Amino acid sequence: MAKPVFAGFLAFLSGPQLTGNAARTYRWHVAYAVLDSAAGGILLNAPLIAIKKFQAANWHLPLRELCAGLGMILTLYLGSRMANRPKMPYIIIPGVTAGICSLLMATATGSAFWFLTLLGIGALFEVTTRPAIAAVLRANYPVEHRGHATGEARKWSSLCFLLSSVASAVILHFASQYVEAADSMTLTGAVHHGLWWLTEHMASLLMVLAGLLSLASFACFRQIHVDETWEQLQGASRPDIAQSLRETLVILTHDHRYRRYLAGCFLDGFFQMLYFPLIWIFLSQDLGFGYVGCNALMHAIPALAAFATTGWLGRLFDRTNPWIAWGGVRCLWGLDAILLAATPWLAQAFPPALLLVPILGRLARGSVQGGWWILWWQIGVTFFAPVGGATSRYMGIMVFLNGLIRFSASAAGMVLTALAVSPQTLLILGGAGVMLSGCYSFYHAAWDRRHRVPATIADFEQR
Repeated sequence: MAKPVFAGFLAFLSGPQLTGNAARTYRWHVAYAVLDSAAGGILLNAPLIAIKKFQAANWHLPLRELCAGLGMILTLYLGSRMANRPKMPYIIIPGVTAGICSLLMATATGSAFWFLTLLGIGALFEVTTRPAIAAVLRANYPVEHRGHATGEARKWSSLCFLLSSVASAVILHFASQYVEAADSMTLTGAVHHGLWWLTEHMASLLMVLAGLLSLASFACFRQIHVDETWEQLQGASRPDIAQSLRETLVILTHDHRYRRYLAGCFLDGFFQMLYFPLIWIFLSQDLGFGYVGCNALMHAIPALAAFATTGWLGRLFDRTNPWIAWGGVRCLWGLDAILLAATPWLAQAFPPALLLVPILGRLARGSVQGGWWILWWQIGVTFFAPVGGATSRYMGIMVFLNGLIRFSASAAGMVLTALAVSPQTLLILGGAGVMLSGCYSFYHAAWDRRHRVPATIADFEQR
């Protein structure tokens, strides 16, 4: 019995028909993704810790997104700088720094501001690794199996993220209950004092665990042997900000297909971020869900759906036109927001719709959220960027675009909410905008077909 189980485990680690360095890359890639998602699941609860334990003010809460946005803008320069250099230092150095920031959060428990600032600085360094990671995975995975491999890694990391976030939330819940009970009684004995100390410092201990998991994840990624040829690393100069901007303008001026791709991504991301921060408010106030219901709809149900579908989507993307893949992903993503917004009206006619319709919407979104991540952060730009150093430049533009989206959409959402626009209205507007970006993707898939553009990423790289 043990041998078949062990053989199945090895087959899982070996990846989808991969051999040699690609199989080794897959094993360490999965290890990195699982450990990194476990750390992320713990850090997901940091804002809630800051609110409940350190009395964070409302203006403290956007610190993480602000710092992450700054990191995304910085990647426009880093993407050019790393183009003709070894990629691993651009992953390990900021990755280790992000892990150290998580460790330092354990010492910042006296101030919500510094606690969340360290969380944001860690996010800033983590996000700058993404162009280099995309370049490494492109270099090491054969194009026919790249989506499959990244999809499998994302599938298991989605499950690990869910388990980590739920487990850490449950631990924090019971720890806070024990501390409250202990405050109302007289503790005697070393065991009681030890339990009190453990529960009182549970938030700090979890931050230490998150930091160690993050450091371990990048230690695993460091084991990957990068297939970078000498020709790809030749001509390494030290670009300044002006040179990085010039290189970006050259790409945007000459690659009209990539410009259209960026326009679709901007529409998608802007309308998503327009309503995303308000989902918590809509679920709790408009639909009346409590802590358990909100967390289940916000995280658990989409994560379980992503675990079930992401591996299959990765295999599908290997043989599908990326425009068509994006169209399906965006239409289902936008449908989620429309269904959530329609729930109060449907529940008036059919009361069970109060539960059934949000679950249906969250399942629609969760079924494609892993595919969205694969296309945006891993393989989408490989349909446009020439093989080699250009991958990090193109990916740097993508990350920079994400930073612009966060700033512009957050500002627009703040203005609209200040004008008393309801969360339900923003859900309808945002969902319709995301579905519009899906229709835009289908239009360009038809345009590519008429103009005989390579249909898949594999076709593009072979040509």
